[in-house]
Amino acid sequence: MTSETKGNLARVALMALVYCIFATRIPSYYSAPGVAALLDGAVLAGIIAIGVGLTMIAGEMDLSVGSMAAFAGILSIKFFAFGVTPAFIMVIVICAAIGAVQGYCIYKLNINSMVFTIGTLIALRGLTLVMSDEKTALVPFENIAETDFLSAKYLIFSVPSFVLLALFLIVDLFARRTLFGREIFAIGGGRSEARAAGVSMRRPMVLIFAMSAALAGLAGSLISIKNGSASPLGFEAVLLEAVTACLIGGIALSGGRGSILGILIGLFTIRFLVSGIAALGAPFWMQSLATGALMIFVIISEALIRYVLRRRRFAYSARLPA
Repeated sequence: MTSETKGNLARVALMALVYCIFATRIPSYYSAPGVAALLDGAVLAGIIAIGVGLTMIAGEMDLSVGSMAAFAGILSIKFFAFGVTPAFIMVIVICAAIGAVQGYCIYKLNINSMVFTIGTLIALRGLTLVMSDEKTALVPFENIAETDFLSAKYLIFSVPSFVLLALFLIVDLFARRTLFGREIFAIGGGRSEARAAGVSMRRPMVLIFAMSAALAGLAGSLISIKNGSASPLGFEAVLLEAVTACLIGGIALSGGRGSILGILIGLFTIRFLVSGIAALGAPFWMQSLATGALMIFVIISEALIRYVLRRRRFAYSARLPA
C-alpha cells in the first residue's frame, strides 16, 4: 500500500467521523433530500477546487478563480439567448482562452503566479462590473423554465452534482494516466529535475491555468444559470473553500504531491462540517472558525507524520552496515 493510499484512507476516516458526528444530531443528514442538498452544496467549490488543485500540484496558485466564476456567470446570462448549451460552451472556451494566456504570461515572463493572478482577479472583477453595469443579471422571465432541468433530481443526484462527480473522475484519470498529467506532477516536484528530464515548462503551465479558468467558468455559469441570476460581486469566498479542500485533501503547497481523489475527500469533509454547523443554527463565524481549525489540525498532523517517518528512515539507514 502506497503512502498516498494510506493518507487517503486516513482522510476518508476523518471525513466519515465528521459526517457521523453531525448525522447523530441532524436526521436530515442521512435522508435522501439531505444527501442531495449536501451534493448540490459542494458543486461550486468542488469544480473550482479541481482546477486550483492542479495549479497547486504544479507548484503554482490561481487566485483569480472567484472573479473568473463571477465573470462567467454574467457572461452566461448574456449568452443565454443563444440557448443553454451554447452559452455553456462559449463561456468555457472564453475562460479557457483567458487562462491559457495567463499561464503563458506566467511562464514566459517568469512571474510568480500568485502575484500575477491577483492582478487578473482585480481586472476580471472590474470587467465584470462594467459588463453588468454593476447590476445583477437575470435570465429573462419568459425563458426561466429552460433552466429547470438543472434543479431536477435523479435519486439523490442533480445535473450539477453529476457534472461534479464526472469531472473528478475524468480529471483524476487525466492526472494519473496521461503524459500531460505526469508533466504537471513533474514540474511541481522539481523544476530543475523536470527540465533536465526534458519536460517542457510551457505546455503544463498553459494547460493548468487554462483548465483552472475553464473549470471556474463552468462552475460560475452552471450555478448562475441554475439560479437564474448572476451577481458581478458573487463568488468572492469560493477561493478559500477550494484551497482548504485541496489542503485537507493532501495537496502540497510546495507542489508535486497530492491527488484529485484527495481533493474530493477534502471537499466533502468541509461540506459535512460547514453544513452541519449551519443546520445546528450556529452563527456564521463558527463555520469559518471550525473550517480553519480543521485545516490547521490536518496540516499539523500530516507534518508530524512525515517528520516521524523521516526519523524512522534515518534511524534505519544508520543501522545498516557500511
